[in-house]
Amino acid sequence: MPNLSRRDFLRTSALAGTSLLVGCTFGSDPILSKPKAAQEQLGLWLRIAPDDSITLLLPSSEMGQGTSTSLPMVVAEELEVDLEQITLEIAPVHDAYKNSEMSMQGTVGSNSVIAWWAKLQKVGAAARTMLVQAAAQRWGVPESECVAQAGTVVHSPSGRKLRYSELVEVASKLNIPDDPALKNPKQYRYIGKPVPRMDGLAKVTGQAQFGIDITLPGMRYAVVRQSPVFGGAVQSVDDTAAKAIRGVEGVVEVPGGVAVVADSTWHAKKGADALKVEFSSGRTVGLNDAEVARQFKAALDDLGKAELGSGKILDLEYSVPFLAHATLEPMNCTADVRPDSCTLWVPTQTQQMARDKAAEVTGLDDDQVTVHTTMLGGGFGRRSETDFVAQAVTVSKAIGKPVKLVWTREEDTQHDFYRPAYATRLQIKLGADGLPERWEQQLVGPSVLSQLFERAFQSELAGNILKWIDWDLTSTEGAGEVPYTIPDHDLDYAIVDPGVPVGFWRSVGGSHTAFYIESALDEAAHLAGIDPGEYRRRLLQKQPRHLVVLEQVLQDSGWGAPLPKGHGRGLALHESFKSIVGQVLEIRVSPEGQLQPLRAWCVIDCGRVINPDTVRAQMEGGLGFGLSAALGERISLSNGRVDQSNFHDYTVARQADSPEIFVTILESGAELGGVGEPAVPPVAPALANAVFDATGIRVRSLPLRQHSLVPV
Repeated sequence: MPNLSRRDFLRTSALAGTSLLVGCTFGSDPILSKPKAAQEQLGLWLRIAPDDSITLLLPSSEMGQGTSTSLPMVVAEELEVDLEQITLEIAPVHDAYKNSEMSMQGTVGSNSVIAWWAKLQKVGAAARTMLVQAAAQRWGVPESECVAQAGTVVHSPSGRKLRYSELVEVASKLNIPDDPALKNPKQYRYIGKPVPRMDGLAKVTGQAQFGIDITLPGMRYAVVRQSPVFGGAVQSVDDTAAKAIRGVEGVVEVPGGVAVVADSTWHAKKGADALKVEFSSGRTVGLNDAEVARQFKAALDDLGKAELGSGKILDLEYSVPFLAHATLEPMNCTADVRPDSCTLWVPTQTQQMARDKAAEVTGLDDDQVTVHTTMLGGGFGRRSETDFVAQAVTVSKAIGKPVKLVWTREEDTQHDFYRPAYATRLQIKLGADGLPERWEQQLVGPSVLSQLFERAFQSELAGNILKWIDWDLTSTEGAGEVPYTIPDHDLDYAIVDPGVPVGFWRSVGGSHTAFYIESALDEAAHLAGIDPGEYRRRLLQKQPRHLVVLEQVLQDSGWGAPLPKGHGRGLALHESFKSIVGQVLEIRVSPEGQLQPLRAWCVIDCGRVINPDTVRAQMEGGLGFGLSAALGERISLSNGRVDQSNFHDYTVARQADSPEIFVTILESGAELGGVGEPAVPPVAPALANAVFDATGIRVRSLPLRQHSLVPV
């Protein structure tokens, strides 16, 4: 983050009634509003009310990752208030809330705290400074004799106190400090200390409002039916049976399919079940897993393999399947379209894109669209898309009433933007010391960015640009550069697009590249006859942060200690989103081949730590997420459509699959790293390496439970 100047700091410090409203944007002069400030003049960050309550407009969506606790901690720290005084609102669409890491308003890439913590420090510190100055003026004393404490300003010599709300009117008339002094980290009350989640009580008591909870006066409900083959268009609709269902009020064609509108979601679903729709064949007609594998193999053959000569050589092939996001809350959006406005209530990761999509569908100007962001029942990248937003807006526009559109689990599973499937080949030559001296890799699979460009610009040409140059860092991240010292390392990538829609999935490229790299490294260690922990130690001598993480996870897990028969340990290390994570998994495989995760050790170095409780929770949750995918998740295709439809055949991990998890957090002093995603990538290779340790079976494709694991 650039340093905030006075020009950059406060968009307005508004006196509304007797409330101080503090805001910030980029490139505008500070404005002191009058007592009857217009809504557009209200502060964009902090609103201090007469009862001393403080509202923070949160620039990030809350989808379980904990930013609704971590970011208020930063403000409370600098403003010198109790965290309990702060209430939250998710910010509306506005340029001031654009994430500096991505040049748009959205919550992706594990960067919410990275992007906003320095700015919010300045917001809190500047507001505190102004309140202290106001108190000093009111008492006629030097500022140096005044100190902010727990939502008050205290005159140290006399002990006099004034509440922040009593200082609002004077503070609002003061100049904004160019560079407010930040608090000494040694005096932190919150930052770096475990703090319970601020949204926890609302969630466990049912008060938290998710998108699926929205109700509005006169609201109607909609359920969609979409082409089972990707890219199919509606050819004909027979809605006679659907309209005969009690409560069904109409049928509306929407992007990708047809929506049935009714007086309840249940009646809409019953109507959708009775609907008779014919779709055109679509772009994936006839596509199945065998054809995807054939396309991948042909592309790998075109890339060619390296000839490494004689010696200790590994020639390996790995693959991973398409994966669904499987968010607990299926896609939904509530829209209220009127002639001159459109209002959305939506669990979205990208408010700006949701706003833009609604404006596109309605033909309204951007400033006529309002987005209210609810809590998200899981995001994982899926809610950065806007397909469900377009459908809800289309229905509301057609019937002239507010509509809540909810996808069924079947629609959600079969019409996702999936984590791409990939295939890769590796040729590794070991030197005389047993360490890799040459590492050649070829990788093929769909490009998330290529499809994203095509959707964003509504142009196949935009997507083809990346295909022509075979470039997509979201596919190759984690494989193009590795922390290990390998004298000759090379990666070739080719885009292969079978036509299945793909999108960002938790940890993106690392979700698959870590599996190849860390598994192949284990194979190299085995070929060299060197312990996998020692092998990595020798290869990380030039990477001190990685080496510290490795040593810690080896120590925590008791690496090298003997295990009972049928047990195995696996190790993996991966850097993503500026954080380094090391994991060891211990498993048991029964004589019948049943795999049971027992214990998992996770060590993270994410640089500075804001809330260790959040970091720990994200390590546990990310580990469980990655474990679920590695064990049993898989999207397969038959005749151009997805085979799976619900949790009975898209098998997410159950509680019995969860190991006992031990987390260690290292604070290295490095720049702030993300924590929402980095625990996911190491899980699959650590698990596969543990299977080899327990059984002697080397698994090179996921999920693991599709393989026979009967020990050899």
